[in-house]
Amino acid sequence: MKDILHLAIEELSRPIALIDCRDLIDHFPIIFPGWRITEVPESTQSPILTLRREATTHILEAAWLDKPLRRKDKVDAICGLVAELIRAYVNDDVNFLCLHGAAADFAGKLVIFPSKYRAGKSILSACLAAAGIRLFCDDALPISLAEGHGIALGLAPRLRLPLPDNLTAESRRFIDTNTALKGRQYLYLDLKDGALAAHGSFAPVGAFVLLEREEGVAAVLETISEGEVLRQVVWQNFAREAEAPRILERLSQMVASAQRYRLRYDRAEDAVVLLKETFKNWPEMSEESSLAPLLSDHGGPELVEMPPGCYMRQADISVVKVDGEGFLADVQGAAIHHLNPVGSAIWTLLAEPMTLDEMVELLLIAFPEASRDQVESDVDTLIKSLMSRKLLIAGPQLDEVKQSTAG
Repeated sequence: MKDILHLAIEELSRPIALIDCRDLIDHFPIIFPGWRITEVPESTQSPILTLRREATTHILEAAWLDKPLRRKDKVDAICGLVAELIRAYVNDDVNFLCLHGAAADFAGKLVIFPSKYRAGKSILSACLAAAGIRLFCDDALPISLAEGHGIALGLAPRLRLPLPDNLTAESRRFIDTNTALKGRQYLYLDLKDGALAAHGSFAPVGAFVLLEREEGVAAVLETISEGEVLRQVVWQNFAREAEAPRILERLSQMVASAQRYRLRYDRAEDAVVLLKETFKNWPEMSEESSLAPLLSDHGGPELVEMPPGCYMRQADISVVKVDGEGFLADVQGAAIHHLNPVGSAIWTLLAEPMTLDEMVELLLIAFPEASRDQVESDVDTLIKSLMSRKLLIAGPQLDEVKQSTAG
């Protein structure tokens, strides 16, 4: 007979189910400090997540997963559960977006480190906590669409094993002293005395810092453009229930009003020293601080019939243009699409019906250094991409018109 445990989590609309793995809840006070998790009787509601153990394998299932996640190691199974609980938490509330990344509280504002594979954000997070900086998160940061504030989930930070060889003895002692749960690939820290922001805490965003881990490089901060940061945070947003234009508007405003840097570093402790000095206080924001505008393109006058071979923008596409790049959000979907400067120029041309040949000729005038073959290839690729995402409308193709006329 299966041992089925149903758990209600205050922030979720439906319970989760643990099947034949009741022992995992012994670790929940460490993993979910401050969360209200209670056992409930089985209800008519299907669980939002199910984690079951079969022999030596933990199997995690959710409606949004293409296939169940299978994990041998107990800690790996908990990691998967945490990741999907975050997704469920965000998907349950259309008033959130959520970024993959770490965040820490410097003098009352958040510095956000958007996720980048193997850039060291988790180790950096642990070293920030060791240096007395309050950690907001090490992997996922919900952000309120209304205020643009970061919200702490209060989840225990997780570090990937093995730890870097260049950590100082002090950092290793801090990690060893605060390790609460350790598996083959990951360990969880139990941070005390306010080192981890409490579940439900919130704070405004002050800066975005993109991490670049480079061996042998001294820690240095470089100012970077709005476009580069916006592109990164758009990629790292994984909220899908809120309308894409709302997400794009909030992200563009946050990036425009925040400080923006790239941090190149090797040793996490050196990076922490630089960050503490840079963000020990915040300059007063100018009232004239410019926010990236969210534009609405309506595709020109409504046409009863598109001319043959022509393409034109769909109506009601929200657009942010920053540093020559474009970001498009379709009100019918949850995706945000990025255009490079050439793609942004093509999008501008498509305010009126235009054929592929007309676009190519105009772009050759605007970019005289480009070859015709390259421009034709770029235009063809972009139009196919925009059509597949239903961002364009198209008239009948010329070969179809010729066949119709011949018939």
